[in-house]
Amino acid sequence: MTVSIAPALIGADPLSLREAIDRVAASTAKYLHLDIMDGHYTPAISFGIRTVAAIREHTVLPLEVHLQTLAPERYLDDLIEIGADRVCFHVDAVTDASTALDTLESAGIGRGLVLNPDLGLELLDPYLGRLDFVVLMTSRPGTSTFDPTVPDKIRTLRTLLRDRHLKSVELVADGGITTITAPQTIAAGADTLVAGSAIFKSTDPDLSTAVHSLAQPAQPSATAQEH
Repeated sequence: MTVSIAPALIGADPLSLREAIDRVAASTAKYLHLDIMDGHYTPAISFGIRTVAAIREHTVLPLEVHLQTLAPERYLDDLIEIGADRVCFHVDAVTDASTALDTLESAGIGRGLVLNPDLGLELLDPYLGRLDFVVLMTSRPGTSTFDPTVPDKIRTLRTLLRDRHLKSVELVADGGITTITAPQTIAAGADTLVAGSAIFKSTDPDLSTAVHSLAQPAQPSATAQEH
């Protein structure tokens, strides 16, 4: 399975966002992940609609907007007008998930729901057939501590999608992704890994090196190779 990497701009130097975006554009990354945080759903505040619009003006990179906000449906019309390619929001934060998904579908924008580590997959169940992708948070929103229980949840969801003939739904893992945690997340069945610091703290001007290092599956142990 080929795994894709989506750099999260929140992991870049906030004083050098233009340079960071250009480095992503020159790499093999799949798309640029933009976190909008409102200081309520998460303690942190990131950037907002105005910054997303400026990023859209600057680059042709596909943009995935992750709304880590309360009532995320408030921002959908603006994101549609800006030209976001994909939008996802937390299933426990949206007022009416069906209506929000309708809005994105009508605009031809990729639709995703996000699930936090402490929430059950049953919250996604009514919507799986309508989604282009699912984001399983591998850390609590606003933190970067990897939750080791989430890979099992990824495996369960992968099986559920297969059983329902929904193999086209992309599974995205987001949070605490490093060269240490990436292999187990890949092994669990994630299609795409969202990574911030692990990408942008690379000293190599070519981010493709950092992207490649994260996309590697776990290597079999020497004992396993002998058998």
